[in-house]
Amino acid sequence: MAGRQHSGVHRLAVVGVGLMGGSLALAARSRAGVEEVVGYDPDVSALNEAFESGVITEKAGSAAEAAAYADLVVVAAPVRSIPELVEECAAAEPRPRLITDLGSTKAAIVEGLSPLARSIFIGGHPMSGGASSGARFARADLFDGTTYFLCTSGGAYPKLYEMLQTFVTEIGARPTHIDAEVHDRMMAAVSHLPHVMANILMEYAGNFEAGGRKAIHWAGPSFKDLTRIAGANPPMWRDIFLENREALAAAVASVSSGLDDFRRYLESADQAEIEKEISSAAALRKELLEHEDIAVATLYKVTARISDKPGELSRVMVALGDASINVEDLTLHHVSRSQGGDLVMYVDGEEVADKTRALLTSLGFATVVDFSGEALG
Repeated sequence: MAGRQHSGVHRLAVVGVGLMGGSLALAARSRAGVEEVVGYDPDVSALNEAFESGVITEKAGSAAEAAAYADLVVVAAPVRSIPELVEECAAAEPRPRLITDLGSTKAAIVEGLSPLARSIFIGGHPMSGGASSGARFARADLFDGTTYFLCTSGGAYPKLYEMLQTFVTEIGARPTHIDAEVHDRMMAAVSHLPHVMANILMEYAGNFEAGGRKAIHWAGPSFKDLTRIAGANPPMWRDIFLENREALAAAVASVSSGLDDFRRYLESADQAEIEKEISSAAALRKELLEHEDIAVATLYKVTARISDKPGELSRVMVALGDASINVEDLTLHHVSRSQGGDLVMYVDGEEVADKTRALLTSLGFATVVDFSGEALG
């Protein structure tokens, strides 16, 4: 840490040692100079797993026990349980210097805290995660380059913000200060609403039948992409929806209005408005990708049919890595066990696309290249 400011976090407490809490613990030890990580989890088996795998260095019997003596407490728990856990940690003796959380809603948490808890609490929300849960999937690089929101509590001292901001930077993330209410409105639009829409679309198509055939038995890649997050962790997402219900309800109303408009365009066969909707979406999608530093105008789509057997995907990716071919984005559209699936990759530039096709063809994969041009997908 020579030559730069250190956060001053030497003893870290993690309340909830799953994927997120466990990854933060690993990142803190390997990157932020944290020497001790004491963990607590109401699931004793999860706590033991985190300790035995080296994710944490010490086990605690309660949130308060974990928080005592800590420089920083991170509450990585379901959103509805966070306020109570923060209060418990704030009442620990000796009191911790600072408490934060990893919840994806912020306003209700901040507003529900006592003055004591508020004085040492700063809300946090890293925009990262994973499909698998549990400490066994924790990894130190989970927060690399990710936006990490920090939300004001209205009572914490400025020095505490400086401390947490430095810590977040040390674990590889990009701290971004934001008002709690603004955060929740944004998350309703870009995180919570997509889960609502995926669930509704899955339920609609899953129950749709025509001519004695179920629609989902004939679903293609687009439907699978749109519904990938459908049905994810029902208890967790129920609580997130309810905690952010006002902002989410407003987002649902706005999209419902847009769907009503599109229905009218269809009923009146309004070609101009339909094309306008598609063009507007394409322009906004391009803005999204360019903000992520993806050069949309030079992307090429490379599609390879790979078989459904262990090691096949790894063989492709290792070959690409050995050839120094960078993949900007990819997805795997599984067809069936007998036919395998289509690995769709996006690369930058025609020369790289041709090199990728030649390599994969030499490995025996049927491969085609298309100019992407406007958008991924």
